[in-house]
Amino acid sequence: MNRTSVDEASQAGKDHAPRILIVDNDARIVELVSWFLSKKGFVVSSAGSFAETRERLAEGRPDLMLSDVDLGSESALEELPRLDQDGLLPPTLVVSGYLDPATAGSLERLGPVLGTLAKPFDFPQLEERIETCLRGLGRSAEGHALAPQAAPPVGVPAAQLQVAASGGEAEWVEILPAGS
Repeated sequence: MNRTSVDEASQAGKDHAPRILIVDNDARIVELVSWFLSKKGFVVSSAGSFAETRERLAEGRPDLMLSDVDLGSESALEELPRLDQDGLLPPTLVVSGYLDPATAGSLERLGPVLGTLAKPFDFPQLEERIETCLRGLGRSAEGHALAPQAAPPVGVPAAQLQVAASGGEAEWVEILPAGS
């Protein structure tokens, strides 16, 4: 199954949009971040493991990869250097809840790692970091039209999804425990 959040037909009109690869084994985070970034006009794909990441990279190099550090049995501390040695590591923003100064410093020594972002984060913060990374690469993330009425992520009951709106734009998403 290709875990791309934009279907073939709509992707044809977004060839100019930056391509983002999300590497995270938490399906709920992947769905939420994919939904938000797709809504902002990015073309998003995902991988739940570094083996799957290699498959996605073989399909085409993204403009930016967002990678978690801890993927269960795999660690970005081992896998990102391997991808770099193989010449496969695209420009990367490491997004994780496991970012102590030593971990961040170790990852940022890899040339393609542009920086780190600690979880939890809010969507404007994520968008700002992505745009900063893309600008640093000579790409503009500004001026992209919003995807038409993006649907909420699959698997998240509508009653649990709360979006704070400002001028019609989603600013943050909060997942609440069932029954709250």
